[in-house]
Amino acid sequence: MKIAIATPTLYYAESPYNHLFSDILGGFVQAGYRVVRYAACRTESETDFLYGFSESKIECKRTLRKESRHSNIISRYLRDSMTAIRMARGIRRGNEDVLFEDVSYSSFWTVRAAKKKGMKIVAMVQDVWPDNAVQTGLIRNGGLLYRFFEAFQRYVYRNADRIVCISDDIRAFLIEKGVAPDRISVIYNWGYGDAPVSIPWEKNAFAEKYGFSKERFYAVYAGNIGRMQNVELVLRAAALLASEPDIQVLIVGDGAKKEEIERMAVGCRNVTLLPMQPSSLAEHVYSMAGVNLIPLIEGGAKTAMPSKTAVILSCGKPTVFCFGANTSFSERLQRYPGCRSVSPTDETELAEAIREMRRNRDGASVYALFSELFTRSDNVARYVEAVRFEEPGSDR
Repeated sequence: MKIAIATPTLYYAESPYNHLFSDILGGFVQAGYRVVRYAACRTESETDFLYGFSESKIECKRTLRKESRHSNIISRYLRDSMTAIRMARGIRRGNEDVLFEDVSYSSFWTVRAAKKKGMKIVAMVQDVWPDNAVQTGLIRNGGLLYRFFEAFQRYVYRNADRIVCISDDIRAFLIEKGVAPDRISVIYNWGYGDAPVSIPWEKNAFAEKYGFSKERFYAVYAGNIGRMQNVELVLRAAALLASEPDIQVLIVGDGAKKEEIERMAVGCRNVTLLPMQPSSLAEHVYSMAGVNLIPLIEGGAKTAMPSKTAVILSCGKPTVFCFGANTSFSERLQRYPGCRSVSPTDETELAEAIREMRRNRDGASVYALFSELFTRSDNVARYVEAVRFEEPGSDR
């Protein structure tokens, strides 16, 4: 069996999804599938998108394109779509059996090409567009842009043979949008391995780098500081904790709202802002935390699941999710003493959750939740099965 994977966006080393794509590709290759990468590239010699696999293992069909400004949604859409249209022409000329599609706003073109050829289509939904753009204020709900993008997305959902999404809440939202439940499966994203991570304080490179004290309790937000992440809630909670000198709030990262967060943090002595750290330090950042914080904007859980979740849980430290009570994931968390879900709009509730984790700083870890949903080998194997279609004459 031959699998086409088309990605009209350029490769970026800092993407939190790189380890996922690398593992999925590895799973496909190990299973004996032949993989064809339709990849957007800056040059003909670019190979980063192969994640270390040789071109003898993965066939490459490069499409040259320029960078696009991430802040300009129209420019980004047009450039990505033009790249996807050229990839769709390649798919029409190719001989692949299955299209494995990382769903984006430009997926219509490659999905339509695969559908016309009679290929099977497996759609991977990492977030729900354009609803997440509505939530972050990029476009207006029900407006012309929303209706335009939604029509294209519905075509993808309607024509996919199988849809894989990354949380039960996203699955429920897709069902609300009219997608047949029996075509949707849930495979949570994973961390860097199957084993729990254990980094003692004395060997923590992040703590050593910044001279943090083992005696203090650190509430850590680390990751993208954008419109979806609701880091403002963390700062409002920090203000309520200002009279408790043993609690220090760390905000580590970069993004579209970084300058706004910096302005809000002026004068907050219990808040430390640090730049985005290299991915090699991610496990050290989350391991030195007294509690890790994963905030989302209100309603965000139905369109996204933060990519760092698995890595955080693999480190075993108590974790507070600001998802709200009315989500499937929050209901699941009730079984794990090391986890809490609080309101995405109530800083008082978040501050109290941080205090509770400090009081029980030697309490239960979250390894059990990690092992249940977020292990690499189990979830990669499920992707391998998701693209398996038994048909007469299959050469696999």
